[in-house]
Amino acid sequence: MNKAYSYIRFSTKGQIEGRSLKRQLENAEEYANINGLALQSLSFRDLGVSGYKGKNSSDGELGKFIEAVKEGAIEQGSYLLIESFDRMSRQPVETSLMLLMTIVDLGITVVTLMDRQVYKKGEMNMQALMISLVSMSRAHEESATKSKRVGDAWHKKQKRAASELMGSPLPAWLHYSDDKKDILISMEKAVVVKYIFLLSAEGYGKAAIVRKLNDEGILPIGSRASKWHPSYLTKILNGRTALGEYHPHINNSLGKREPTGEVIKDYYPAIIDENLWYKSQAGIKSRKIGSTGSIKKGLTRNIFSGFISCECGSSVQFVNKGSSPKGGYYLVCSLARYGGGCKYTSHRYYYTQWVILIALQNLLTPYAKKPEDTAKTMSLEGELITLQKQIDELLQDIDENGFSTYISKAIRNKESRISEVSRELANIQAAKAVNDEPLDLTELTGNINEQSERLKLHQHLKRQLKTIVLSPQKKSIDILVRDGDDIHLRYDEVTEVWTSGNGVSFKVDT
Repeated sequence: MNKAYSYIRFSTKGQIEGRSLKRQLENAEEYANINGLALQSLSFRDLGVSGYKGKNSSDGELGKFIEAVKEGAIEQGSYLLIESFDRMSRQPVETSLMLLMTIVDLGITVVTLMDRQVYKKGEMNMQALMISLVSMSRAHEESATKSKRVGDAWHKKQKRAASELMGSPLPAWLHYSDDKKDILISMEKAVVVKYIFLLSAEGYGKAAIVRKLNDEGILPIGSRASKWHPSYLTKILNGRTALGEYHPHINNSLGKREPTGEVIKDYYPAIIDENLWYKSQAGIKSRKIGSTGSIKKGLTRNIFSGFISCECGSSVQFVNKGSSPKGGYYLVCSLARYGGGCKYTSHRYYYTQWVILIALQNLLTPYAKKPEDTAKTMSLEGELITLQKQIDELLQDIDENGFSTYISKAIRNKESRISEVSRELANIQAAKAVNDEPLDLTELTGNINEQSERLKLHQHLKRQLKTIVLSPQKKSIDILVRDGDDIHLRYDEVTEVWTSGNGVSFKVDT
């Protein structure tokens, strides 16, 4: 007796309370009894899963059924019972047909219970296959039409958002007035959000901010959370809602939310200015490059972490040798530390730190804005204007001539490019916001024992410097600068004096 497996799918979870689930189960049992099949208790069910987007065959139970057949857990010659083709797939005809043929080619007999058609390897009936193609096409067209209606309704709603409140859920630091006509700021929560942006701009990573907020007893601003979590901070810091902007989103063909249309400025009351937002973005970007776990957690013993190396090219590690007379903190070449060939040299950390900081105080040239930065900004802004004009023309074409898949795809591509250009402009603005801010290196080093100041100094140096190179012989330190003149220091063992290439010399007490 051949085994049979039922596959059941419907797209809304509410249908489980109606007849859809029960009907599909009863039809499978009836067919199995009439045709002498052993209906297995193992049933594959995608409840509340879309067939139009193909999630059931990629991530759902139908996909698991196919994998089980491939792995031999379900034997060839078994039957797959489905109510109709639209339960298996509502994707385009060619995709649906390929899915059917994949299952049949694996040795599984597919039965559509509604019309009692049987699809078996080596016994495919051309007339039945043609009927199935029509069924697949109809199912896809119905779903595509429904998707377009929903999308059109959302786009109309989106257009209204530019001139009126949409009544949608608000960020946690905002609330509606009693008559629902205005959006008001909850000041206690808004202060917390601004504090989060300030911490990010000063160099705190998300994990460090979460720890600081929880340690300071600052309650989460969300209604359901009992503790702060990094994922929520990501949403706050990466978005521009705190600036008062609203960007409508829709679900794409894969079911993922993506931005659509134009950003609506001043939709919400702003609680921070753009300068702070850009500084925060610059801090986030710099922490992604070469930061160690301790830096991301807000611990900054080594202010050069992530941009200091040995002359051999290997990274330099921060080593704690304990509290003995010869203990303390040291910088050691990672290659030498593990016997890789470089000379093992322990650079006393605090001595090296002050050599570098004194050199920077005296020799670091200020950042000068390069002409190409302005040229790039103008080019990107021009491209944004052109892209938006092209989208407007495509939308007008749809209004005049009706919906077109080709035009819709062209609009999506241009919107994607707008997002890329906007990110590039944001990065330039973030760098400008940081570099235009006057930072007193002497003042920062004067408060260097404070953890927050060490973190701020680390972020500042990381943005200014490419790398610091230590000599295993302790005779040189090279400081390579991103925008400005590199600093080359040489050490005289007799006089214990450090000298730069332009004649500046100094001595650091051991």
